[in-house]
Amino acid sequence: MEHFWLIWLVSVLCALCTIPIQSNTIRQHVQLQAAIYSTNKVPPISVMVAIMIMQSCVFLALATAIGLWLMPSTGLRLWILDYWVSRAELPFSIWSFWTISIGSGIAVGLLVKWADRSFFQQHMTTLMGKEPISSRFFGFLSSFYGGVCEEVLMRLGVMTVVVFLVQKMGWLGISYWLGILVAAIVFAVSHLPSNYLTYGKGNVVTVWTLLLNGIMGILFGFLYWRYGLEAAIISHFSADIVLHVIFKNKSRK
Repeated sequence: MEHFWLIWLVSVLCALCTIPIQSNTIRQHVQLQAAIYSTNKVPPISVMVAIMIMQSCVFLALATAIGLWLMPSTGLRLWILDYWVSRAELPFSIWSFWTISIGSGIAVGLLVKWADRSFFQQHMTTLMGKEPISSRFFGFLSSFYGGVCEEVLMRLGVMTVVVFLVQKMGWLGISYWLGILVAAIVFAVSHLPSNYLTYGKGNVVTVWTLLLNGIMGILFGFLYWRYGLEAAIISHFSADIVLHVIFKNKSRK
């Protein structure tokens, strides 16, 4: 638990980066609902954004606390943090850590972007005129949330808990892979509500969300297992930079 405050505070700061995106998304949704249900009253946008941020802070605290508490029993590690704080010996070189972390993120980002443009983009239109991540600047901000917050929630939180429970049941040989798969599924499913809100419900949106996020979730889980949570964070951040900044799509209309 020695890294709790560092991980939680950094993840909260990254969650705050989404305030402009959340405000824009909620505003568009309120305008859409107002056009359909003109009599509905909603709280101020600032209040709804504040509630969402506070909710994120609570979930991040829980995921960090539970993950760090269970981690010593699972064999999962924070290799780089332990190395910097206590000079713990690394089972890999710093060079290989950075190369694999950044390289894998760029590679999966390019793969997902290719699949998106080749098979999905032409079949999807936005309901609100613009996507939530409507600019490269918003894409840059969202990369901090994805890279840090989602990895704290899904890998440090969900994956660690699953690995711990599976190992307690005696299934040591498959515990990491089950943790990777369960966390990847939860990660992919967690993107469905926002994507349904943006593009509407449909088979294409469902497959697009589950398949592409599932691929990335499996990679990030594997990196957490083999190279530590820091590798998953860096890889996720790198993938999001590729997807939402370098190769940012024009809004689907």
